[in-house]
Amino acid sequence: MALKLEFTMDNTTNRHSLNGHGVVMHSHHYLALITKLVEDLGDIGGPQILCDVVEESMREIFDDYFRENSLTSAQDRCRAGEEYFSTFGLGKMHITGDERGGEVRLSSSHVDEGWTRKWGAHGKPINHLTCGFISAIFSAAFNKPPKSYATTETASMVTGEPESTFVVTAL
Repeated sequence: MALKLEFTMDNTTNRHSLNGHGVVMHSHHYLALITKLVEDLGDIGGPQILCDVVEESMREIFDDYFRENSLTSAQDRCRAGEEYFSTFGLGKMHITGDERGGEVRLSSSHVDEGWTRKWGAHGKPINHLTCGFISAIFSAAFNKPPKSYATTETASMVTGEPESTFVVTAL
């Protein structure tokens, strides 16, 4: 399945859109700084806040895309989610699972690579943005309400693993 991509730019506001939703493509430096900020705010739930915001934002994008392109099978919806991840320049995602949950592997990760370039290896996983992205894919793919899935990063490139791995659990 090839993701249908309609990139546009509003010449009045100079804002870019992808399939009707505003987008900003960020550098690995920006995402590394955002990730460091939420890590530093761990005592007030910074990582979960980032995860929740990404899930909420991406869920709307996925729902619109699935409706507009008549994607009804969970498999096609998951593939579209993988392709959106790559289109945003976030890396290469591989999803397995069903409505009870599953596993997601990243063979490349813009967030992890950016963190490593900026600060080096880290002692624990830091890819909270991708946790939210994955939760949005699963809830949209299986027609569940937002926050129906918990996503936990169990292996990470920033800790020296060759891939990042996420476990998805239905709540």
